[in-house]
Amino acid sequence: MQTPNESLLQEFLDKYVACIYISEIEKSGPVLEKYENIIKCFENKCDEEHLLKNFEALAKMKISLNIPYIAFSNEIAGMKNMFIKKGISGIDLAKLLDLFYKINNVVAKLYLEDYLKKLKHTNNMRLASLSEILDMDIIRFYKAHLVWLNALVDKINESEPNDFPELDSSLCEFGKWLNGKGKMFIQNNSKYEIIETMHKNLHLFAKKIQRVMSEKEYYILISYLEKCELLSLNIGTELMLIDNIEINKKVTKDALTGALNRHALKPLFETEYELAFATGNSFVIALMDLDDFKHINDDYGHLAGDEMLRQFVACVKRNIRNSDVVVRFGGEEFVVFLPSIPIEKALEVLNKIKDEFASVKIEVNGKSVSATVSMGVVPVEPKMAFVGSLGDEYFMIADKKLYEAKAKGKNQIVI
Repeated sequence: MQTPNESLLQEFLDKYVACIYISEIEKSGPVLEKYENIIKCFENKCDEEHLLKNFEALAKMKISLNIPYIAFSNEIAGMKNMFIKKGISGIDLAKLLDLFYKINNVVAKLYLEDYLKKLKHTNNMRLASLSEILDMDIIRFYKAHLVWLNALVDKINESEPNDFPELDSSLCEFGKWLNGKGKMFIQNNSKYEIIETMHKNLHLFAKKIQRVMSEKEYYILISYLEKCELLSLNIGTELMLIDNIEINKKVTKDALTGALNRHALKPLFETEYELAFATGNSFVIALMDLDDFKHINDDYGHLAGDEMLRQFVACVKRNIRNSDVVVRFGGEEFVVFLPSIPIEKALEVLNKIKDEFASVKIEVNGKSVSATVSMGVVPVEPKMAFVGSLGDEYFMIADKKLYEAKAKGKNQIVI
């Protein structure tokens, strides 16, 4: 028969602890023990200091298990609701609510300290990644805002609300560019408005952080800082896509098809990788090869083959964004880069290209000629800084998948 403490603990675990974390808790005796101690503290009316120390110890364990703050704060809210419904002998509602406010703040303080440390480390890695890009163009303004975000982290660490990094969105380095020359680069009005709104909101949350710092409400600081990081990454993503459009304009084109020249392939992969790493994004590379292309050249002549290649690149460009990139790798082989896109959406785009190209016809000496394309597709999700061999490794994987697509009967996509 369960004791009251055991019954409350079981109810709490069943109702309020996220299922995906239960296995971690079951494996970790100390974590389960902390839950038991906390329930006993409430039941036995332990002093507030002892209770808060138990929550501090539990928070440290949760952080070590990489359990997110939102998951733990939801558990705390669930425990509070459980105690309100059950009623805790000797603790009136006002005192209970005040106690859980303190618990939330104690836990949030530890999570904030951990978040600040991780964010500074991650930002430094992002900055180092961007520093490897030779042609910065627009993306240098994202770099400037990562420096700004680091300065914001330092101020929160110092608990110093004075001498904040620039809070006026029109006066920071990016804001000055955005309100000036940025309008020339960002010719899409709706895109400009999106970036402008995100940038204003980023600075707005920084102002809110400055206001609440003196109140030491750490759970609010975490929320505002998370929004600052998310907005910063989103701005970086938008600038990365615009930067890609500029790359498309500047890089030498293949004279026949208008695709980028193969000499751009390796530096382009490195740039896409570094930008994806710095903005917390992923990208997709697709290695494409026209099926049985030699027969077109042999049967209908090289002029027919050249026209088919032109038609293929035109088909690709009709179905990709201005920020996507198509490179002629050699002969009838092409590489397409799709930045900042989930793999599911990328596959939709690539299938449209495959299906539309299969319907393309060219006329040669009164005959209708068509072709198909096979693709090897690899999603790239950077988890580490770029090293020189990474590009070759990913292209080897893509080549292997392309070979599988050919072996399966061609006109296929293999991921």
